[in-house]
Amino acid sequence: MKREPVKVSIYQDEKVSWDVIWKWEWFIKDIWESYHVEEIILPRLDVKNILDCSCGLGFKTILFAEMGYEVEGSDGSAVAVKYASQLAREKGLNIRFFHSRWEELGERCKRKFDCVFSDTFDWIRTRESLIAAARGIYSVLDKGGKFVFGVPISGPECTRKELKNVMEEVWKRQGRFEVLSPYEKNGVRLTMLTVYDRTPEGILENRIHIIEEHGETRVEVALIMDLYKWTWKDYNEVLRKTGFREVYGIKEKGVGFNIAVK
Repeated sequence: MKREPVKVSIYQDEKVSWDVIWKWEWFIKDIWESYHVEEIILPRLDVKNILDCSCGLGFKTILFAEMGYEVEGSDGSAVAVKYASQLAREKGLNIRFFHSRWEELGERCKRKFDCVFSDTFDWIRTRESLIAAARGIYSVLDKGGKFVFGVPISGPECTRKELKNVMEEVWKRQGRFEVLSPYEKNGVRLTMLTVYDRTPEGILENRIHIIEEHGETRVEVALIMDLYKWTWKDYNEVLRKTGFREVYGIKEKGVGFNIAVK
């Protein structure tokens, strides 16, 4: 019997890749919601309201709200924002989520904040995009407001050599492949695996989703890059160029953050 080839869709555009990832992460929500989520680590700063500007499915935003902060969430993926809003409603929280890339925040955000938080600022691919993102974040901060971003290494220790060492450690620890057990819901069976490739600038994640539905199989592959590229010098130059008057590194419970003050 002739076997039909499986349709494989490969998404290399960053925005589309994240839409695909968040769609299937939401599909397996029952799995990750059953895990215990520890309180997010946030530097002890004198802030009352926070914009989580890379909110994804809203985990961090919701945790910030539960910690007592006034919060909003934004993301470059419309799919992520849609599901983040739903997750917050399911938990009885009234949180505003909106679709925006970093460089668009000045146009799409309706207010200013004491603090803007991101844990993916270091994943931005080019220096031009890094500058545009910093300008957008600066535009929605109050005077004296703080931009807090998590990075592999915080402060002056973040050199090209040290970034390379951290990347090597991650590469050795995680291995080349990760396969999750199949998950089935509403007649759809999903198998997820990730193939990791090392590049000069970081680790490329090939996230492969094998979907079986109505007797047919298709594959959706989303490519994203976990960058180990930007040094302390890069962050300083970019953030000061866009108007931030102070940039410093801090560690809270062993977790490193960089903080830029408007």
